[in-house]
Amino acid sequence: MNSAKTSRQSGFTVIELIVIAAVCALAAFLVFFQINKLTVANQDAQRKTAINAMYYALEEVYYKEHSYYPSTLTKSTLPSVDPSLFTDPDGFTLGQDVLSKDELQKLINNGNTSDDTAKRLTSLNAGKEPNYHYEPSDCSTDGKCKSYTLRADLVGEAQYVKKSRSH
Repeated sequence: MNSAKTSRQSGFTVIELIVIAAVCALAAFLVFFQINKLTVANQDAQRKTAINAMYYALEEVYYKEHSYYPSTLTKSTLPSVDPSLFTDPDGFTLGQDVLSKDELQKLINNGNTSDDTAKRLTSLNAGKEPNYHYEPSDCSTDGKCKSYTLRADLVGEAQYVKKSRSH
């Protein structure tokens, strides 16, 4: 009988640890990619919802009341629309002047700011621009327009466009 015992240590080999690390890294990448994809889809859905609400208010409320479209689109023009819908996911508000980075920074430094101001500055620093666009056409000198185009710049899809109805 051989009294020599074979020595075997339990544990993982270096190859097994590398494989486990690679699988974990791949899983983390896939989770990050899916979260980013869901975030983009959610923001695009928010943009479409806002454009649809403005379109409905322009067609079913504003035009029916005035028989023309406005030359500018702001929160006060369409009071039936939730005011938060005029601000896109990047912090830009339709109908509000787009301030430069320096102007936004001055507002922040002076304490004359809101959460949207900081968000707009971050967006401008990232090279982003306003997502919502209102383009009236065939306007008279008194601001009464015959038609318009309402657009949203989407991230995961082509631009979302709504045009005025033919009245």
